Amino acid sequence: MPTPIEIRNEVYVAALPEAVWRAIVDPEMTRAWVYGTRLRSTLAPGAPYAYLAEKDVIAVSGTVLACEAQRRLVLSWKAHWDPSVEADPPSRVTWELEASGPRTTRLRVIHDQFQDLTPTYVGSVDAWPFMLSSLKSLLETGRALEAASA
Repeated sequence: MPTPIEIRNEVYVAALPEAVWRAIVDPEMTRAWVYGTRLRSTLAPGAPYAYLAEKDVIAVSGTVLACEAQRRLVLSWKAHWDPSVEADPPSRVTWELEASGPRTTRLRVIHDQFQDLTPTYVGSVDAWPFMLSSLKSLLETGRALEAASA
């Protein structure tokens, strides 16, 4: 059986699950740590979602597959951030939040269902650790990390 192609990241954040959840789903908060994009969605299972850059350019889009507020969010993931990713089939991103102490949350992100080492996979390998570090910094210090400019 072939080894599944996936990206797994885990980070501990000095914040309650409610605050981490808000950072994941609040459009103004995502703008701070998801490369300047804001999340647009009702988060209802089956609903569409998109991460929108300036002028409402869609960077990522898909469908909400599952949503348990403050615990778990599963999204189909179709990248549009660059022409190289447009031909890639959708993958899946699962966010899992778990209290890990009185004021600590363990956040696990699993990006899977890649059919190959696609441009979306290659672009995501380095992006996820940076974004999760930025989310952690935002919640713990009030400031997200600054992304390097191209």
